[in-house]
Amino acid sequence: MKPKLLKVQENPVQSFDIRHEKAKYFGNPWHYHPELELALILKSTGTRFVGDSIAPFGVDDLVLIGSNLPHHWQNDGSFYADDSKSSAEAIILRFKLDIWGARFWEAPESQEIKALFQLASKGILYDKSVAQLVKPMLFQLCQAKGSERMWLWIQIFEVLAQTSAYQLLSQSAFVNINPNKDSDRINKVLSYTQDHLAENITLETIAGIANMNAAAFCRYFKQQTNKTFIETLNEIRIHYACRLLIGSDKDIGQIGFESGFRNVPHFNQVFKAKTGESPSRYKLKYENRANGTSLSP
Repeated sequence: MKPKLLKVQENPVQSFDIRHEKAKYFGNPWHYHPELELALILKSTGTRFVGDSIAPFGVDDLVLIGSNLPHHWQNDGSFYADDSKSSAEAIILRFKLDIWGARFWEAPESQEIKALFQLASKGILYDKSVAQLVKPMLFQLCQAKGSERMWLWIQIFEVLAQTSAYQLLSQSAFVNINPNKDSDRINKVLSYTQDHLAENITLETIAGIANMNAAAFCRYFKQQTNKTFIETLNEIRIHYACRLLIGSDKDIGQIGFESGFRNVPHFNQVFKAKTGESPSRYKLKYENRANGTSLSP
């Protein structure tokens, strides 16, 4: 379950790395790196893992990841099918904290951005309105050269530092992480979980996927993610159920079953514990919002 240390290639003629990535699905494993990262999802859906945060992602998902904070974007299962017509697209900006030198952060004008990067140690998710604001700037930055790259970089992070339309993701900061030879374990666990979500995934089964016994796996998973595997499994299942509730006409029982819950009462119980409301109310609230009507408390 150890996150993988990702080596970001350095370019001697550029201060930071930015790329417009297009692929069938996002391929980076559960990983971390010393560079900070700003990621904007342009296309695709799935589950986002940042530190101990687990949540769905979609278009205009804009996240700022702090140095050495483990993260992973896992596409929905349909993206990995051989005959899949789906594809993923994102703009990824990575840079080191000392990008402009130590004295840059001593300047009074840089203090807002400095404070922003300190907050990023837990991951920052921005509202879609903010994503739409910086999206054209990121596209421009992908093509920029020379000093224009510096000015665009500063403009983007001035916008992000001055907005209050965001939320912190991870409940705990992740520090003192070291690379580990078994860094692919979490990816095997997450991939198996996504592929077998509707099945009865036992601790013995998932521990076997990680090549560990159940007791050792439980300790290891909690140590590395700050959550138990059952908590993580339920969160992934509930996020998947939310997608079905707002994107299909299936009844509550069928959605619960396809999300991995064996009976409706248990599905209702876990769903309400995670979202604060029942599946039926969640679906009705979304439908009313789409129709422009309100739902009484």
